[in-house]
Amino acid sequence: MSDLISQVDSHLSHDSPDVCVLSIVPILSCTLADSTETTSETTDSIPKTMRNKFYVNIKTYESKWSGQCILCNKIQYDSKGVTSNFNRHVKTQHKQEYREWFAQLNQSINKDQKKISDVFIKDNETRTSPFSKSYYNNNHPRQTQLSKSIVENLIIDLGLPLSIVERPAFIKFMNTIDPKFTMTCDLT
Repeated sequence: MSDLISQVDSHLSHDSPDVCVLSIVPILSCTLADSTETTSETTDSIPKTMRNKFYVNIKTYESKWSGQCILCNKIQYDSKGVTSNFNRHVKTQHKQEYREWFAQLNQSINKDQKKISDVFIKDNETRTSPFSKSYYNNNHPRQTQLSKSIVENLIIDLGLPLSIVERPAFIKFMNTIDPKFTMTCDLT
């Protein structure tokens, strides 16, 4: 099993005082448990960017930066902070490796993350509760007002997590505000 560690080279060239050299240094360690592992990467170890996956010896200059492709050793240059040349090189010159990495990356995305439409009851669904027998219909002005207020003010403006609407304290709070309100959403 090998771990990668980023290392900064402090021996900078006298010709370019603004150069900072970053290199990836493999560290090999093997234990009995490691020898039984499969070669597939865990989802935590999949690099999230092409730069981190396909480039080493990354150097930054005053307004540019460069990196060496690990697949063909070609050095790519781009404006500082821009990755389009790096990405284009991998996509056009190493199509198969790019597709494999991209597929792994997509598989590692958390499929359990809820969408806003999953949390709120859809328009054609109804909610029943043993505590209350009467609810606003989905087109009622008060129902619409409260639903929009939750999304716009709490989730978007305040940046609260969408999961807040599932928490018992929030449900109890909304029942105190208006017992006829149900979690519905016109966004779906």
